[in-house]
Amino acid sequence: MKERIVEILVFLMSEIETDKRLNEIDLGGLKEKGYTQSEISAAFSWLYDNLPVHEGRITLQGNASRESRRQLHDAEKLIMTTAAQGYLMQLYELGLIDNRDMEGVLDRAMTAGFEKLTTGEIQEIVAAVLFTKTNRWHERRFTMNNNDTIH
Repeated sequence: MKERIVEILVFLMSEIETDKRLNEIDLGGLKEKGYTQSEISAAFSWLYDNLPVHEGRITLQGNASRESRRQLHDAEKLIMTTAAQGYLMQLYELGLIDNRDMEGVLDRAMTAGFEKLTTGEIQEIVAAVLFTKTNRWHERRFTMNNNDTIH
């Protein structure tokens, strides 16, 4: 399911790049493709939790314009199909993954033991990285741990 949410995130970020507000994005196409309201909501939730939102607009962080561009090492290229490499770069350019996320994905990909990771397999790794990292923009929790107390 998380891979499907990543697909929705890619769609949303592509729409945001065209300078659309979040409420201006047509979600009808997503529903026609079989995405559930729960998956769409989870994608929006991830956006709100991990990217700066102001007045219905996401401030794109533009990885390529801020920093030098990450090049894949020959060894990294060997373990992924060309399509998977392109997909990973697309996520980076859209701002869905940053340098730290990219390194995490590549680390996992290198240790996975596959000869040629496909786009789908890279998508699984990206989903694992995106949905296990701590929230960048808010230091809040909505649930309590067993040892938490309320004062």
